[in-house]
Amino acid sequence: MLARKVGYVHYEGTRTFPAGQIKTADRHFTHRLVQTLTIVGLIGFFLLIFVALSAAKTNYTYTLMQEKHQVQDLQRDNDNLRIDISKLEAPERVYTTATKDLGMVAPTRILYGSSQERSGTSPNGR
Repeated sequence: MLARKVGYVHYEGTRTFPAGQIKTADRHFTHRLVQTLTIVGLIGFFLLIFVALSAAKTNYTYTLMQEKHQVQDLQRDNDNLRIDISKLEAPERVYTTATKDLGMVAPTRILYGSSQERSGTSPNGR
């Protein structure tokens, strides 16, 4: 076992530094700590902004895709309605519906113009 000399018992505690050296070291440490915390804070702030912008972009992209799908669905419905209208306006269908469903009959004689023109006189008296 090592023996200690009487004068070395509190050597670490008795060692003193000049007051100016301690204050300078504390200021330097505090300055470095503030710099480090500022840099970490700025990095955290920019990461937070990046995440928020990415989330907003994703949300806008999702909304845009929904709108595009809705437009496609509406265009498909519009095309189907146009086909239905053209089928319903077909002269053959109108004739068939009028004669079979409504009991109408086709005229045997078609009259054009007024009764005076049919008799051979013109409306001007000539």
